[in-house]
Amino acid sequence: MDKAKTTPVRKRTAPKYPDQYSIKLDRLLLQNRPLRWSASPVAGTVLSAVVMLGLSGCGGTGKGFVEETVTGGEPLPVPYITSPFFEHGAGIGAYGCVSVAAPVFLSEDDAYAIIKDEFEKRNLTVLKGGGSIQNIEIPKISPYYTGIDTKSGETQIGVLEFDFQVKDKNIQMEYVSMDDMRSWESVEPDENGEIVMSSVSSYNLKGAAQTLNKSLNDRYSETAYGTFYDPAEMVDTLAIPEDSDWEEAFGQLEEEARQKSADALRMQVTDFLGWLSAEGII
Repeated sequence: MDKAKTTPVRKRTAPKYPDQYSIKLDRLLLQNRPLRWSASPVAGTVLSAVVMLGLSGCGGTGKGFVEETVTGGEPLPVPYITSPFFEHGAGIGAYGCVSVAAPVFLSEDDAYAIIKDEFEKRNLTVLKGGGSIQNIEIPKISPYYTGIDTKSGETQIGVLEFDFQVKDKNIQMEYVSMDDMRSWESVEPDENGEIVMSSVSSYNLKGAAQTLNKSLNDRYSETAYGTFYDPAEMVDTLAIPEDSDWEEAFGQLEEEARQKSADALRMQVTDFLGWLSAEGII
């Protein structure tokens, strides 16, 4: 068998793994790992060991490198939590001549019963009330009709008091209801200094909840925030036959709409629970 010939290396390819210089430039490399790994000491240890092992072959010091070189001796910042927003239900309520379908709203007590029930299935206890946040951007609601599906995302500085919390867990939840929407109303003059009144009003509960969810995520908190909204299912009065008992028919349609809203809110909650579980928060 012929001896293998040696060939000088003329070009060196950069390694695919991060070297010590990459780590120095990206101090949050270890921080931005899946949150569910944070709940597993084994996963965290393996991750740190792999990084330090790679660094030891790249001129790094190995033990203590992350602490001494990456952060200058300071502890790494705790990973913050970005909570997704889960959409189920239109979440639009309109009043006045534009409304051929009356919205059915779920109260905070209705929402609490649904949320509590879903968390109990995971052996978790939901309590009414929670913490509060001062000087946070909350939705700024203009009640007068400018288009039902508008998503302006306008905000104002205010106080947010959470509706619910999970016992023994760092989880706070807010349910955006019609009571919230009315408390966030802000009517301002137009460019001529006049307040434009209207016989029609519209409320985008889903849009307000999305705005609030973003404000909470922008706080870079260690708390998991759940932001839900009233699906506000509609009762289509035009679907009632002319020869029927209108009051009875309306009552039946209203009950069906209420059940649809409850189902949509339950889906918001179960999606949130699925995310919490996947991230190792519960």
